[in-house]
Amino acid sequence: MERIMSAAAERKLMQRVLLPVDSRKNIAIKREVQEYRVEADAGRFADAFRKALTDPEGTFGLIRIKRPADRMGKSFEPGERFQGCFSLEEAIRRRFSIPGRQWLMRRLFAFLPIRRVIAWIEDTMLSDYAVVDQLTLAPDTARGEIHTLRYCYLKGTPIAGSTTYLIEPRGGERCLVRQILEYQEINGLALSAFQRFGLKLHDQVVHRQIQKAAALAGVQPPVGTIPAAYT
Repeated sequence: MERIMSAAAERKLMQRVLLPVDSRKNIAIKREVQEYRVEADAGRFADAFRKALTDPEGTFGLIRIKRPADRMGKSFEPGERFQGCFSLEEAIRRRFSIPGRQWLMRRLFAFLPIRRVIAWIEDTMLSDYAVVDQLTLAPDTARGEIHTLRYCYLKGTPIAGSTTYLIEPRGGERCLVRQILEYQEINGLALSAFQRFGLKLHDQVVHRQIQKAAALAGVQPPVGTIPAAYT
């Protein structure tokens, strides 16, 4: 699965405009909040969460993060743009792989025209694009600051709005991780698709991100508010 953006894709990413929510539209603005209680202090978990998100080989289910080559493996920065991409190739492998015949899939996906078609579908129909709007890595607790990551969606994404992660200390070796998704589907087709399966997929990604960070922090998998059936 390709994780490095091409030069052409990077240029296109830089041209994508913000998609803010708009109360004048007919589609409602919605807000989803998910919470996880983690047995690690906020600083320790925040560092593990950063590592989970920037792992150049990492995936979250069928979702991978694509970034320019010079940003792979590095911490995100305010103003940085990235792509969250559904891996169609991996989905096909899981659905149609035949035991003892994996070489057929390898040969299929090694065919250049096939790779190009899959990449086009992923980039055009199966991706979110976003820009880091707020990033607090070293919060000043005396001023009430907490670890924060907020990114806003860009054109090419089926929803407008933003996702925010807050990591709040809860005393001792404990913290509360809160994910806030404020969103508005861009049109009726996006409304149908996002409510049917897009929101569930988003929740699965959030769950896997937090579980991976917990593993990196060396603590037990935390229990959160995302339904177990989704995870």
